[in-house]
Amino acid sequence: MRKIYALTLAMMSYLFSTAQVALPLDFESTSITYTWNDFDGGAATVIDNPQKSGINTSNKAVRMVKSAGQVWGGSWIGLSNPIDFTTNKLFKMKVYSPRVGATVLLKVENQTNAGIFFEKTATTTVANTWEELTFDYSTVPTSNQYQHIVLIFDNGTMGDGSANFTFLLDDIRLISSGGPVLSTPTLPIDFESSSVNWAFTDFDGGAVTKIANPQSGGINTSSTVGKMIKNAGQTWAGSFISLASPIDFSTNKVFKMKVFSPRIGAKVLLKVENLNDGGIFFQKEVATTLANSWEDMTFDCSAINTSNQYQKVVLIFDNGTMGDGSANFTFLFDDIMLTAGSGSSLTQMNLPVTFDLTTVDYGLIGFGGAEASTIVVDPTNASNKVAKVIKAATAETWAGTTVTAASGLGFSSKIPFTVSAQKMSVRVWSPDAGIKVRLKVEDHADPTKSVETEATTTVANGWQLMEFNFANQASGTSAINLAYNYDKASIFFNFGTSGATAGEKTYYFDDVTFGSTQLPVTTLSFSATKNSKQLSSTG
Repeated sequence: MRKIYALTLAMMSYLFSTAQVALPLDFESTSITYTWNDFDGGAATVIDNPQKSGINTSNKAVRMVKSAGQVWGGSWIGLSNPIDFTTNKLFKMKVYSPRVGATVLLKVENQTNAGIFFEKTATTTVANTWEELTFDYSTVPTSNQYQHIVLIFDNGTMGDGSANFTFLLDDIRLISSGGPVLSTPTLPIDFESSSVNWAFTDFDGGAVTKIANPQSGGINTSSTVGKMIKNAGQTWAGSFISLASPIDFSTNKVFKMKVFSPRIGAKVLLKVENLNDGGIFFQKEVATTLANSWEDMTFDCSAINTSNQYQKVVLIFDNGTMGDGSANFTFLFDDIMLTAGSGSSLTQMNLPVTFDLTTVDYGLIGFGGAEASTIVVDPTNASNKVAKVIKAATAETWAGTTVTAASGLGFSSKIPFTVSAQKMSVRVWSPDAGIKVRLKVEDHADPTKSVETEATTTVANGWQLMEFNFANQASGTSAINLAYNYDKASIFFNFGTSGATAGEKTYYFDDVTFGSTQLPVTTLSFSATKNSKQLSSTG
């Protein structure tokens, strides 16, 4: 009798251990071992449901705790057989989140090749309440096999293992859409049609959702808009949407997009990309000029290679700056459309660059830790515009700012260097005297054709007119070549000194001019009451 009992137990144990793990996953069966495989800070365990309420009163649930590790920390569970996507292509999952706006990534992977995957992200809309999230897999390649389900909460944000990074999940199931099949979007992107799948794919901390327009007024009274929250993750965090067919740039080459920004000077990068090769792309970056008001922004793609195919539209706000998910990094956008013409009616800039003319296409591109480069009101004179550069505490020794038309084309004509005229001047405000300021000019079409020179500030906390003689190139750089088409300039403050050494510093510059200053050193302090462009000699 004892032997029969033991044999029965062994058989039951065998049957239980070989029970298949398959959809739907409700975590209730005692005959199935639900094995979660954690990675990079994620930790998922099946527990007694601590929040039996609302839409989920089941006995079991999964708790996911995201601790410090990697911003993509999560967990995966393996299924006994590949997921059948032939009919059902809509994932549903119940989630209990500690906060509104937490992103949830549901990804399916091949069990032997993680490079074969498909993923979608949804965002929580309630806190401390069960809700059912939907992940639309209508475009999943059904020719592939997927046996793993991967879950990542707040992808792009480092967890800390606290209650703020503790989530519950349950009832992962695959169903048919239960309604009309949504169509893949085409331009224009206006978020209005209920028959179009307006879902964006987020990356590295960006999070886009379609919402009711909370700022109806001015140039945008439409019902629905896109909202982008830039969370901590990567400085290039953003989101993209795939279109039904390649964008037709044969006639129209200028993008327009309405943007509602919390601040002036926020950079907006619009990029188009090949569906299968991210190395095939074209991008433009423009800075906002209004705060808390809709404005129509223009992205001139007239120089795009029309022989390539571009099916993705990528958006990155404040590229180069880490977001924090706050109101300061929350943007609205709408009505992305491709139009004819050469973009705005602005003319391409040329020397001298004063930043004052409303008819000129000015632009700045910061790099290496000087990404916070913007055109602002002169702190000494409200009627004057200047360029402001914040060299961050994390800046490289070569951090700098390129002066360029927003179209990226630099100046409209070649800088007219000659054998006897090889100087330029720039008005500079520096918090410190005795620092090196480097000026570089190059061919916008070939950056290997360049020449660089330096001057040293002699004034602290005041304006100074600095002269740059390109006949005396900086050590280790190429000499001037009068045959080259120098038509673009970049300026580097405290060149050779890192932000870690100097700390965060703010600089200003204005009046980038060809030719010698033909003046002694000139200054204007921040206490000046006259127009900041009226220079007073100190020599």
